[in-house]
Amino acid sequence: MHRLSKRSALVIGCASGIGASVARLFAREGADVALADSGRAAETASLQEAIIAEGGRAASFEVDVRDEAAVAAAIEGVIATFGKLDILVNNAGVSGGFAPFATQNPADWQGVLDVNLNGVAYGMRHALPHMLSRSHGRIINTASQLAHKPAPNNAMYCASKAAVVALTASVAMEVAASGVAVNAVCPGPTDTAMWRAADPEWNAWKISTLPIKRVGTVEEIAWAYVFLASDEASYMVGQSVSPNGGDVMW
Repeated sequence: MHRLSKRSALVIGCASGIGASVARLFAREGADVALADSGRAAETASLQEAIIAEGGRAASFEVDVRDEAAVAAAIEGVIATFGKLDILVNNAGVSGGFAPFATQNPADWQGVLDVNLNGVAYGMRHALPHMLSRSHGRIINTASQLAHKPAPNNAMYCASKAAVVALTASVAMEVAASGVAVNAVCPGPTDTAMWRAADPEWNAWKISTLPIKRVGTVEEIAWAYVFLASDEASYMVGQSVSPNGGDVMW
């Protein structure tokens, strides 16, 4: 069964890691997939070629999510290319580095918020009018398990992702009755470039605290996005879906 047959999707922040896996799974589930990233044309082109080679339809756009006009143009481009936009994934994000709060540079704070929070807001702002006009849509925002279980020396990232969770819930309440479902995925420790760039000692400690005793794969996380994009998730509104190996439980 192709859960996303006859749907079109835009994955912003697709060039690697979770975003790339989401794009591939969406295509395998039948969606036409638009790929968007910033400064990673080679990786995006390779992903597009792989999707097409597997029989899918894919388009690509250069998008810096700090630029609201660029986000709006990509959404307009998807609608022009595929005729509609059913699913938006706001996945672009940066870590901001690790440092004690008192030593963090205000400019770095703004840089993290510009990508992790404002970029999500821009995507929703420009996708919603189209989705609301059709009384149907799925918006999936990438937050983090750190939104629910913050870690020391990572205040910028934790704060930005907690803000994404709150933004998701607020907008979800506004639009759910109009046929648009807005939810977030809050991945736990996952084998991505961001994870591999972290302190190996910290990574080893983190794995030791996880009930599952390992980090997740990007595909394990990506299936959460497939579910939220599908008809099976029709009763999911403003939720934080948390594939995290048991790091956060409730």
